[in-house]
Amino acid sequence: MSITKQELVEGIRFAGRRAAAALEHVPDFDRQLAQEWTTADAFRHIAAGAGSLEGFYGGLSTGAFESFSNDDAAAGNARTIERMAEVSREELGTMILEGSETSAAFAETLDEDDLATVVTLGDYRMPKAELVAQIWIHHPIHHAYEASQRWPL
Repeated sequence: MSITKQELVEGIRFAGRRAAAALEHVPDFDRQLAQEWTTADAFRHIAAGAGSLEGFYGGLSTGAFESFSNDDAAAGNARTIERMAEVSREELGTMILEGSETSAAFAETLDEDDLATVVTLGDYRMPKAELVAQIWIHHPIHHAYEASQRWPL
């Protein structure tokens, strides 16, 4: 069962709101997470990508991502996080909300048939809609949870 365009649009907005809420309530912004990032770094990462769906989606049809590696992603993430080091918590929240709205509005313009087109990126082989859901719904929720979870589970 593939995600519908409407579910995708609603999910992108939902993920942005949930990430912004987690950011608002997280007590220690500089807490070290299990990997090399801090809580602040995780939210910088979410904010940086929130509004970038249009550019990403256009690249899916060009083959631009075929040789993109995990190392490329890690290096890009590190540069983005470093560049955003002085962005305040409030500004990050605004970037997350406005960015997710921008991406959701773009998703509203997408063609259902094109969203059903299967693409392959690394180990991913799925419809474009599912890939977008992975990156603009699951991904920000994952990082927001990781950055804000403080109780032992």
